[in-house]
Amino acid sequence: MAEKLKNKVTDGFQKGHPYGELPPCIHVGILNFNQMISPNYYHKFCLMDEKTKEIYSRKFQFHMLELKKLKYAKEKQQRKPLYQWAKLIAAQTWEELEQESKGNKYMERALEEMIKISQDEMERYLYLREEMAESDRVSQMQSAKRIGRKEGKKEGEILKLITQVQKKIARGDSLEKIADDLIEDETVIKPIYQLVQGNPNKTEDDIYQMLNLL
Repeated sequence: MAEKLKNKVTDGFQKGHPYGELPPCIHVGILNFNQMISPNYYHKFCLMDEKTKEIYSRKFQFHMLELKKLKYAKEKQQRKPLYQWAKLIAAQTWEELEQESKGNKYMERALEEMIKISQDEMERYLYLREEMAESDRVSQMQSAKRIGRKEGKKEGEILKLITQVQKKIARGDSLEKIADDLIEDETVIKPIYQLVQGNPNKTEDDIYQMLNLL
């Protein structure tokens, strides 16, 4: 931790320059809980001698926002840009974000970026979900194929099993009940069950071909 802090402080510092030219190292903490006793929502800390109260250096600064204390801010504080940005950060819905940023071009630009990031994340989520669904489908087919070989089931037996599963699903039976009624292990029934559920209009031959695509 100390090494990382050192790197941040001395980043870009040129040999032979006075230490007074070092840029400040600033930490910003945004808390959704109350840390300090003071009712103020904003706090600024510097390194200081506890006994003499002498400031060690203002190059190291810690700034803290306590969002839950915003409601206690006085009218004078509410007119400051820091309060407005804190309210934007504390917003819980898109409607609140639009309301807090309205009329401030910098906040409106920030909101645009937030919307863009959110959309990008949703697109990534949908893509990954589609990829996972495809992987699940392939795994199910591989599992069914291995099970068929392991159990020594012939095509006719598997087709019969598919037909039975289709009929029981049509009656609303659960996977557990179907496996119990057919006296089969759930690991045997599950891939057939899931394919039939996902393809209700397919015939038993179609389902069989899907099980043996690989």
